[in-house]
Formats: sequence, C-alpha cells, structure tokens
Amino acid sequence: MRTFAICALLSISLLPGCLAVGAAAGGAVAANNVLDSNVYVTQLSCDSREAWNTAKKFLAENSKELIEWDDAARVAKANIDESIVTVSIETLDIDRCQMTVSAKKYLATMSDGQMAKIITERLVRRMTTK
Repeated sequence: MRTFAICALLSISLLPGCLAVGAAAGGAVAANNVLDSNVYVTQLSCDSREAWNTAKKFLAENSKELIEWDDAARVAKANIDESIVTVSIETLDIDRCQMTVSAKKYLATMSDGQMAKIITERLVRRMTTK
C-alpha cells in the first residue's frame, strides 16, 4: 500500500514536468517551420527606390500572372514557375539598401530555397549592370 501511495505521488508531481517538456518540443518544431533557411538577404550599393522599381519590373516580366505589391512597405509577390516569390527592399542609407527574397511552393506550404537563390542571383545581376 505504501509503495502504491509513493508511486501515485511521484506520478502526480512529474506530470507538469512532462507537459512542459512536451510543450517545449512542440515549440521547437514550430520554430523550425517559422524560421526558414531559404531566405536570401543581400545588401546592395544602390538607391532603394531604383532597386524597388527594378524588382517590380523583374517580377512582372517573369510572372505569367499579375504581381501583388505594396509601395509603402516595398514588398512584392509573384508566382514564378509554380513558386510564390516574395521580394522586399529596405532602405539602409542614402545609397544602400537591403533586398530580401524568399520562395514557397505547393500552395505556400514548402520552402523553395533553390528558386529564392535563382531569383536573388538574377536580381543582383540586373541591379549591378545598370
């Protein structure tokens, strides 16, 4: 009887710890899904307005559908080769800006790092040749 009571008390005291460990493991899985490794960030030596106009024109030329963009936030989305590509431009200084490119495929459920890399390389090439 005494052994049963000790086991019951130990199991009750360990239960919250098991729940905390289970919750922490679930959080790690969610964090890995949120923090994609397919986001390419590039700093450019050009005016952010010029980079933004070049990025919008590039996405419009390479997408078969209309692109979505927000001029105030400088974020554009396009459907290129069955991937949803997102490009954002941020101003760092008068003649420096930062471009962030990410891509997802299969109804925006899976990261497409290869497409993000290709788009980044092509955009950088276009912006540096001007």
